[in-house]
Amino acid sequence: MIEHSRSIRRSTTITAGILSAVLTMVPPAIYFVMAFSHMTGVIETEGEINARVVGTLVVANPKMWEFEELRLKELLARRSTQTTERRVLYNLKGEVVAESSDKVLPPILSKSFPVHDAGHRVAVLVVSRSLAPTLMVTALLLCLGAIGAGFTFFRLRTVPLRAIENAYRSLKQSEEKYRSVYESLKEGLALYRIVAGDGGEADLVLADTNPAAASVFGFGRDDIGKSIRQLQGGLFAPVRGAVQGALQGEVSLELEQEGTGRVFTVNTFPMGEGMVATLLEDVTEKKRSAEQLETLAYYDSLTGLLNRRMLLDRMEHTIDVAQREGLKMATLFFDLNGFKPINDTLGHEAGDQILIEVARRLKNSVRKKDTLARLGGDEFVVVATLDKEENASCIAQNLLRRLTPVYEVSGREVYVGASIGVSVYPDDGTSPENLLKNADIAMYNAKKRPDVEFCFYSAQMNQKLQDRMRLEFDLWMALDRDEFFLEYQPIVDARSGRIAAVEALVRWMSPEKGRVMPDAFIPMAEETGIIIPLGGWVLNTACLKLRQWQEAGCRPLRMSVNISGRQFVRGDLCRTVEEVVEQSGVDPALLELELTETCLIKNVDETIAKLCRLKGLNVSIGIDDFGTGYSSLQYLKNFPIDHLKIDRAFIKNVCELPDERAIVDAIIGIAKAMELHVIAEGVESREQAEYLAQRGCDELQGYYYHRPLSEERLLEVLREERMREEAGSVWTGGAGAPAVPV
Repeated sequence: MIEHSRSIRRSTTITAGILSAVLTMVPPAIYFVMAFSHMTGVIETEGEINARVVGTLVVANPKMWEFEELRLKELLARRSTQTTERRVLYNLKGEVVAESSDKVLPPILSKSFPVHDAGHRVAVLVVSRSLAPTLMVTALLLCLGAIGAGFTFFRLRTVPLRAIENAYRSLKQSEEKYRSVYESLKEGLALYRIVAGDGGEADLVLADTNPAAASVFGFGRDDIGKSIRQLQGGLFAPVRGAVQGALQGEVSLELEQEGTGRVFTVNTFPMGEGMVATLLEDVTEKKRSAEQLETLAYYDSLTGLLNRRMLLDRMEHTIDVAQREGLKMATLFFDLNGFKPINDTLGHEAGDQILIEVARRLKNSVRKKDTLARLGGDEFVVVATLDKEENASCIAQNLLRRLTPVYEVSGREVYVGASIGVSVYPDDGTSPENLLKNADIAMYNAKKRPDVEFCFYSAQMNQKLQDRMRLEFDLWMALDRDEFFLEYQPIVDARSGRIAAVEALVRWMSPEKGRVMPDAFIPMAEETGIIIPLGGWVLNTACLKLRQWQEAGCRPLRMSVNISGRQFVRGDLCRTVEEVVEQSGVDPALLELELTETCLIKNVDETIAKLCRLKGLNVSIGIDDFGTGYSSLQYLKNFPIDHLKIDRAFIKNVCELPDERAIVDAIIGIAKAMELHVIAEGVESREQAEYLAQRGCDELQGYYYHRPLSEERLLEVLREERMREEAGSVWTGGAGAPAVPV
């Protein structure tokens, strides 16, 4: 016994010593390694991010970046953590370009990160952090580990024989915990004993149940000892074989109770010594919730039709069927016509009623094997297999006939039509996404043509869409790369022939397309919203040029700038003009803003407020292309307008057609009666110029005088005009003669 005790003491001492050493050394070592690795990773991440940020500044200012010390310091100060970190940026000569103000204590961990410009290294960023906090925590852990190790050694050395007692105590506590868990389980737990039944066949007899099995599933104490086939009216009889099979391993299955609709999950597992346990859970509500979630995930909540996610899945299946059976598949993309006005006037509830009725009519119009889905809003999709592509036309016509009858909503009759785009597998695509996209393209093409209700997809449609998207991208890039420039078309005084103003006209010099005229890109800029920043650039550039010309000694000229409808309605034009005038230093009285009639009449009250605010800045306001839009004496009277520009369409035949002359005379007469300045554009002959001057037109613009000029050519023309004036050779004859022969 003594020898055995000594052996236990010796073994315990050795074990305690080893464990104490581990407790003393391992935690500090692990902490230091993990902290060091974490610090290294953070420094590398922060350094790479900061190097890229600095690289962005270097790319933006390749020659001047070394002199932007404040900006570099600000970039070096950015970090995602509050840990003190020193950052120093060196150039290739090893000189410090910028550094953060943080101080770090030694010892220091540093990492270097190159900064590139166009693939070439131009600088090195050094990120440093102090290891002192990590070392202090490591030392502290070492001390604490030593204290803990001493305590552990003492305990293991002094109480080796209590281990067995503690083991017994733990075993008892485990049993109590097991019983507590067993009793508190929300799932019903039933224990079965396998016994020999009649005829030598094994049977399962209930040995024990927990309270949940009694309260939720109806087991009682009197059920103990009964066969599994007798419990709950024989509910578990069908799964008896599976429960017996649990002796070889866990078995899970689902059981539905007839008549009640309740669904249970039965998990069976062996308990040893011929015992089997079954864990029963009532999953009726969970199953219903899962079915509801599936409905929400795959079906439209308003109409009950398939949603996009389920549609794509069904299309994949239909494509497989069509490929296997040698069929074609038509994808019909619906968009309702006239739906938005109904939503706006009758309300969204009425719109929902129409969508539900549309879904009902479509359900009654398609075959059972066809797929019907709603993608959202007023967009629906029908997918059908067919023998010939021509059958898709019949399907579209049939669906349109079903959709077009009157809809009765809120006691009113409304009419809703549809535009349909059709794509056919495999001609127009082989994937659900491509077929949907191409059908959508075809649908929009049908919407643009009022004479058709459905349209088939073609490669030309897709090419037009791709060209349109490419043009939009090129416009944004052109704005970023300063590919736009201005030309200036003079506006001359109708009586003296002297240049009184110039109109700023935007041009685009594309690296790929060369010189691009406004007609090719202005409509796209208007539609996509690029016109707002582009218009701001034109306004700012024109004012800066006007200021430069004045400082160079040119006489004061008015600068006319066109303002697009979108720029006037959606952009903050007043603030933009105010900032441009202030930054350029140009006299606002020399700035003319030309707007079209259509953009002024959309919201008259708001338009008047904007125009009055612009007038408060002392700029001039004119109506461009007057006579081609909604020419109205009402807004001429109410709007603070300074001049009218007669559209070139009326000037073209003013000397040949009496009707055109009458219109021009009426416009000039009205303008003069309202004390408005009149400008005629598109003047291309001496006869036109003389006629307009005689009728009282104030200024003229057109190819007869000057085409749009570059800045250099315009300044030459102005110098030539000044030289003629100084020489006393300015033309003083009849009205309409050009100031400079062209």
